[in-house]
Formats: sequence, C-alpha cells, structure tokens
Amino acid sequence: MSAVLFDIGSTLVQGPDISPAKMIARLLGLADSDKGRVADIILCRVFEDPRHLCLCLRESITCADFPEESISKVWLDQETAPEEIQGATGAVKHVKRSGFKVGLVSDIWVPYYRGFVAACPELASMVDFAGLSFQEGLRKPSLELLERAVQALGVDPRQAWMVGDTYANDLAPAMAMGMRTVWVLSRPAKEYRAMEGVLKGRLPRPDVIVDTIADVM
Repeated sequence: MSAVLFDIGSTLVQGPDISPAKMIARLLGLADSDKGRVADIILCRVFEDPRHLCLCLRESITCADFPEESISKVWLDQETAPEEIQGATGAVKHVKRSGFKVGLVSDIWVPYYRGFVAACPELASMVDFAGLSFQEGLRKPSLELLERAVQALGVDPRQAWMVGDTYANDLAPAMAMGMRTVWVLSRPAKEYRAMEGVLKGRLPRPDVIVDTIADVM
C-alpha cells in the first residue's frame, strides 16, 4: 500500500503571517535571526500549558523582564488561529478513498496542533500517523522525521508522496529519500529562491506543482 504525507501549516491550514517562534523571540528581546533558538524549544518539546512553556524558556534564555503574560497570550491565540484552507478536507478524503494511507509530517507546537484538530476534525480523524515535531523531538528538514513516518505507516519511501508548501523543509528531504512530491505554492513570495532554482535547473523539480491543496484531487 502507498501513503501520502501532508505538511500542516500553509498546506492544510492557514494562520498568522508571523511564526510563533518569531513572535516569542521578539517578546524576549531577541533578533529575528535568533528565532531558531526559540523554535528548537517550542517546536520540539511537549508542554502542558503556557506556564510550563514559560518555565522552559526561562531556563534556556536570559531575559531581564520576562514577558510571561504576553507569551501566554501567544499560546492562547495559537489555539484558535488555524483556519482550514478551502479544499483541504476534501483533498485528504479523496486520497483516503483512493486507497492511500494518510500521514502528517509537520513542524508544529502544542497549541497550534490543538487548533488544527479543532478547525479540521474530520480531516484529523482520517490520519493514520502524525509525525509532529513536538512529539518526535525533531524538526524538518530532518530525514529521520520522514523515516519514522514511512516506517510507522509500513510503506516504502518510493511508494509515498510528500505534500507541502516549503521546498527546503518538505520537498528536498522527501526527494532525498526517493519519495514523490507535490509542491503546494500557497506562499510563492516566500518560495521565490527555490522557484528560481527549479526553473534554472539548479534544484530538482517536484513531480507535481499546484496552487492550492484543493488541486491535489
């Protein structure tokens, strides 16, 4: 049996333009270039609630005036931020009815995943395996994250598809494993360099390129 793996953010759901890692980095007085430090914390650990998150951030990042209330607000906002992209549930349902196993592989943190499930309950119920960074302790473009997904689904990577909006994080590692790929160009402005690389032949071309998840059907 074959499988289709989906990214979540900007592939199945849409949310704020600014990532939570960047939001929290700014609240902590860090430069945007330091958001990776925050992302490694919030995306790769399981937190019980905003207070637990703040305790872990305090241990890792020095801040004279720790903005716990503001960080807690970011958490609460993220729980309600995701909105299903039109056609997402229909696309996953079509894939499932066509006989494919369905997986998720996503860099995501606890509150946004809760928001995704609340926004897309039918879609979430069709998932056979979810490889989520906060549960696995790994972030894309880690090959291990994809390897765990295909192993859990019991499929050969060459019989699997990866559907995502980010070339570097979603498609490149999938191609390296021999998977087929669907590039959902929902944010073309952010993928300009990768698009240029594909057009000029410096980067391998995905198997399929679509404008929106609805086109996967």
